[in-house]
Amino acid sequence: MNKLLIIFLVMIVGSLVAWQGAINAQLGKMLSHPLQAAFISFLGGTLALAAALMLMQVGFPSFQVIKGVPPYLMIGGLLGAIFVTSVILFVPKIGVANVLIAAVAGQLILSLIIDNYGLLGVPKQHISVSRIAGTLLVIAGLYLVNQK
Repeated sequence: MNKLLIIFLVMIVGSLVAWQGAINAQLGKMLSHPLQAAFISFLGGTLALAAALMLMQVGFPSFQVIKGVPPYLMIGGLLGAIFVTSVILFVPKIGVANVLIAAVAGQLILSLIIDNYGLLGVPKQHISVSRIAGTLLVIAGLYLVNQK
């Protein structure tokens, strides 16, 4: 699969985050607390992943395998819960576009650092002027989206 096709597919998948944010914000309004909405969201995701594991006959990881995983690699779900809960809290206040552009800006900034140092085993990609410029354009986009 070529790089351009992968980028296009990731953009399509990324668009689902906008739907997720809007849906979860509405769910948060209907329930009595944003954490309840985040819980329901993750429960749905957990059930979908369990079904996918069974349908694709991948199986669940064994306890022995899980025991051997470094603890810091187990916090992905926690980070996702913080993100989803934050989206539920902030979308009603500033809108989906503002929340997601700000989130993407934060992701890009940290991604540049992770790539530059090859953290967590990712291939090193040094920070360049063009990568910094791209990040600054996203931040400029956040400013422009907020202009009346």
